[in-house]
Formats: sequence, structure tokens, C-alpha cells
Amino acid sequence: MLSRYFLILFFCSHYATAQPYYTRMRGAFGADAYGIAPRGAITAEAAFGYLKKSFWNVQAGVGAITSAHFRSPTILGALTHCFVLNPYKRRPCIPQPGSYVLESYFEAGVGGFLIDRYDNGIYYNPNKQRLLTPSGVAGFRFHFVSRKWIYMLKLRYTPPLLHNSLASHAGVGVGVGWR
Repeated sequence: MLSRYFLILFFCSHYATAQPYYTRMRGAFGADAYGIAPRGAITAEAAFGYLKKSFWNVQAGVGAITSAHFRSPTILGALTHCFVLNPYKRRPCIPQPGSYVLESYFEAGVGGFLIDRYDNGIYYNPNKQRLLTPSGVAGFRFHFVSRKWIYMLKLRYTPPLLHNSLASHAGVGVGVGWR
């Protein structure tokens, strides 16, 4: 059922109101559940390298992971390239949209997370965890642009490039950015 709504949102976003290219974002704060982070994280991100219909984005975050035999703080990072999916097509009879718009992006890149694999003094775990787990990142971003803020929703597929039992394969993130 969720996949139906996602497909409707994705295919209808092309016909939603959109900017001539996209709204530039300077920075953002947010939260991720699964995805690059094994369980969840608080993140900060900054966009740079603006092109006509794409931009680069760097993300960093801090989280924690706990399981039956392992606990650790986590540090995550990602570098993605975002491509606008709904550019505004200029027609003489249609005016440019106003201040409230929906922008959709496809993003692809690399990311990963670090853990402190020796932070288990009270636990006995013969299976040591990997210090760094790199991941691929592919997904969709949706920006809901208001007059002052940019509200973000990120749906990501993040397959780990090296096997790790803690890594997740998909995730969701929300955030608030500013221009």
C-alpha cells in the first residue's frame, strides 16, 4: 500500500508546481532512520557545486547502535549528487509558480559509517565488528519549499559494499533546510 502512494507521489511530482530549475539550499539539519546509519542518526548537510539541473550534497551525522551483544556510537557520512526530476517547462501562457512548491530529485553517491568496535567492556562478543562500512546510496529526495524553509524527505536504498551484520539496506530521512 505504501508503494502505491510512493509511486503516485513520484509520478505526479512532475506535474506539480516547480521552480525553473530548483531552489538552492545552503544547509540543513535532520534525522535519518536506518539507511546509511545502522539504526538512526542526527545529521547535518550542506549543498555545493550547483549546476544547471543538479548539485552536490555532503552529509555527516552522529548516532548510536545497540543490540543484544554490541553497542557503540556511530559516525556517518555521505557524498551524493542530486539531479532535479521536475524542471519547470516555460510556456508563454503559464505563469511561473509562487512560493510553495514541490521539488523532486534523484540522488546517487557513496556513504558509510564508523563504529567503535572496542566499546564493549561489559559485553563479551567474540565476533568483532567492522570499523568502517562503506555503502552505495541511491534514492529520491523531495523538497517542500516554503517562503523561509525547505522541508526534506529522503527515501534511500543503501546497500553495504562490504558485509556487515549491522548495516541496513534502506532508510528514510527528514530534515529542515534554509536558503
